[in-house]
Amino acid sequence: MEFKPFDTYAKEELNALLTGRNYVGSEFSYHAFLSWFDTLEYAQTPTAFYIRALFDDGDMYWPPIVKEGSAEDALMAIEGNKIYFASDEFASSVYGKYHLHSERKWAEYIYLAKDFISLEGKRYHAKRNHIKKFQKLYNSTIEPYKLEDKPAIEEFERAWVASKNFDEKERQSAEREQTIVNGWYDAVLKGELVCDVLKVDGKVVGVSIGEIMPSGNAVVLYEKGDVNYEGVYSYLANTFAKRNFSQCEYINRQEDMGLEGLRKSKLSYYPAFLYNRFVMTPLMCCKSLREECPLSPYRVRKLNLSDYDTAMSFFERGRDALQDKKHFLNYTEDELKHVLEHGFMLGALDGDTLISTCAVDSDKEYGNKLREICGEARPVNFYEFSGIMTAVDAQRKGISRALCAEVVEYAKDNLSPCVLCAVVQYDNLPSLANLTKLGFEERGRATYNEYDFRYLCLEV
Repeated sequence: MEFKPFDTYAKEELNALLTGRNYVGSEFSYHAFLSWFDTLEYAQTPTAFYIRALFDDGDMYWPPIVKEGSAEDALMAIEGNKIYFASDEFASSVYGKYHLHSERKWAEYIYLAKDFISLEGKRYHAKRNHIKKFQKLYNSTIEPYKLEDKPAIEEFERAWVASKNFDEKERQSAEREQTIVNGWYDAVLKGELVCDVLKVDGKVVGVSIGEIMPSGNAVVLYEKGDVNYEGVYSYLANTFAKRNFSQCEYINRQEDMGLEGLRKSKLSYYPAFLYNRFVMTPLMCCKSLREECPLSPYRVRKLNLSDYDTAMSFFERGRDALQDKKHFLNYTEDELKHVLEHGFMLGALDGDTLISTCAVDSDKEYGNKLREICGEARPVNFYEFSGIMTAVDAQRKGISRALCAEVVEYAKDNLSPCVLCAVVQYDNLPSLANLTKLGFEERGRATYNEYDFRYLCLEV
């Protein structure tokens, strides 16, 4: 298979292959991601499109974009190489042959466009106030980028860099970013990207650049504001989305790079979920990794009342291991016994050790409460989708997603028509992401003591 330098043909072919696919990640966006790599190459076969970047210490491969066949077949052409920037869906599709590694700082923040634009509800009260204050204090305009804006923007960007106390490494990074950004301005004029320029009394105080990807979802590439103007970032982010992304379902505002302030800012907009990216290492490369992620699938079975002690101790250990205990509200003794005896709970086992669970609770009285909270007028049955827990050393292997999908299938076969309702703490982003990808949608919210619950529903 012959790799060639990434060129205009490759960009066009990539966009054509991605059109119509439902994805939110930025890893295949040429401007947001690929353009950062100096030695980018591509190859294609009748069944897949491949991307890699060359480095002195090894090549970096993207997950192949499969045209026909399976992901497993497509990977055979680059067998033995590490795969970077893999989504959990792709990693799960080849489960058992790779060790998966991910870090929190790599995760991209994905927002529902309608929520990010409307900022409705109490949780966005502070954001709305910041925007109103900016509008009240300043005589501002915001308009699409034009070539004649370039000199003023360059001055704005020089002042922004000068205001930062960068060390040598950070200064070089800022210079590299500016080279990339200059290419983005050219792409805006070609209609490949969108860009808005925010001015106060004719002076540039903010710039945003973004892209509507072939999936129809958006990604924000660049956002700079002059913090001497109160509320500038809140106003710029919201107005830019409102002007350019109102027809999109999701907005990707990319990762936080492990920076505490940036993480706090991104979380303050309440992402719908985090989009995790993985490094996939072939198990053949390391004996210890083969032992850590065995090739054989885990055993899955229905748990019953005789499994009470095993299940309860599993939940207690799992909750103790959580950094935020609010992310799992443990069953009481009676609740767990009721689920095991009258509901449906699946468990994944590694040998005789329980490593993951998911359940449907058949308690009709509680189901009626869920229906009321979710504002459902129809007399349809509601069942709680609960007990979602995976042992720490078994996480990031696709086990929980597969187990949850099995429980959904059980509900379709045995409880339909009904609504499955999962009750999740608002900041439990991994669970929210998992449920969203299974098709669950938020239908209600409620606060009880220190808990701030989201009620996510799936009709089956």
